[in-house]
Amino acid sequence: MSSDRRKPLPPAAIIERARQQIVLINRWTIGLDVEAYVADELRRYAVERAFIALGEAVKDLSRVVNLQMVDPEGPWKEPARARDFLAHDYDDQVIPDVVWATISDGLPDLARA
Repeated sequence: MSSDRRKPLPPAAIIERARQQIVLINRWTIGLDVEAYVADELRRYAVERAFIALGEAVKDLSRVVNLQMVDPEGPWKEPARARDFLAHDYDDQVIPDVVWATISDGLPDLARA
């Protein structure tokens, strides 16, 4: 395995990667309520992995585009923070209700941004 960082993608490709994760999260949670989501361990794990990939895409995008300048009101820090939290083995601290609130309330804002 090479120690080189992966080659940066162009902004449009990074945005597409992020949008794909949003589509997956929406697909995997459509028609669910919070109780059904919390009860489905496999679905929760898949959604959390998609949030990790989404947060990584936002981080990658912020390396090539000044997101604050493009959209000062955009929710740019939250996906990166969520990615770090989920990616660093804090599984015992993840609160499914909070993830569900992010799906319901935060994801639409990020999709628009």
